[in-house]
Amino acid sequence: MIRSLSGEVLSVTETSAVLDVGGLGFDVLCSRGALSLCSAGGRVRLTAYLQISEAGVALFGFANETEREIFLKITSIKGIGGRTGMTILNVLSADEVVRAVSSSDVNAFMRVPGVGRKTAERICFELKNSLPKEFASMAHGAPSSPSRVTDTVGDALRSLGFGQGDVVTALSVVRAALGEDFDKLDEEKLLKAALKELQRK
Repeated sequence: MIRSLSGEVLSVTETSAVLDVGGLGFDVLCSRGALSLCSAGGRVRLTAYLQISEAGVALFGFANETEREIFLKITSIKGIGGRTGMTILNVLSADEVVRAVSSSDVNAFMRVPGVGRKTAERICFELKNSLPKEFASMAHGAPSSPSRVTDTVGDALRSLGFGQGDVVTALSVVRAALGEDFDKLDEEKLLKAALKELQRK
């Protein structure tokens, strides 16, 4: 079973990345968190899950083990396949999923394309008692955490009309340029830096 992938990023789209791993090109459907780590020409290590079903074979990529576990919990719900599970993690970050489940926020899941009210209600109900207890702290996590800042800025840029691919690339360039200082940025500073990069295109 494939648990992780490490290699050069050949290309990035709004929902996936192509990784060169030992000379083999893997098309990986990625969560929003995973996409934020990918930039064409750079190297990345993603947590992964290989799904084999009647619909075919699909390879999913995640930023960390937490995202992978939440994905597996979501796709264990009857009627929700891997692609729908990944679409949820493209719209909502891992901590947003946990918070939505903890507060039974049906509307949060209804933001996901293809997820109606009944499905959203089922997700909230079935995940309420199945998510690991250690995830509970995520429901009250500080909004200023690095991943949360990146998610907030990404949402803001998309609301301004920028595509997911451009947003991911801009944030990746800023991350590469700042190194460890990237995680020290607040929403305002990161938004300004990303907009500056986007305006160069």
